[in-house]
Amino acid sequence: MSKDLKPALIRAFYGFMEMEMKGYNIYVDTPENRFEYDPESIWIVNPKTERWIIELEKSGELWYYYKFYDNFSMWFKEELSVFEQLITMWVEDVLNRGVSTTKWIWIERMRKVEEVLKRGVSTTNHFVGVNNMVA
Repeated sequence: MSKDLKPALIRAFYGFMEMEMKGYNIYVDTPENRFEYDPESIWIVNPKTERWIIELEKSGELWYYYKFYDNFSMWFKEELSVFEQLITMWVEDVLNRGVSTTKWIWIERMRKVEEVLKRGVSTTNHFVGVNNMVA
């Protein structure tokens, strides 16, 4: 069941995302150099730690690392379904691509992350914050 999200919660979540994303970049592949595993996907990766937090596949399937929800739940007393609504909203806003489903994964995806860092193009390290959000 979908829960109506309050504007204050949305603003707080965008602030949380701005804090969580420090050091992370958005990576995309190019037509000349497609990702081998998930062509035309968009990744959010920290290039220094080689940790990923989000992958949005071309199909709209959104994957997030399960520890990301753990971090969220330390700050917000909301259920997983609320987190998934918020992360979907944020991803669609920031990455400009629709999300069809959300899935979490508990394993590291080092081979894929290495490929992203090797082949991918970092588009930006600026993420939409509270001040840029339309409420």
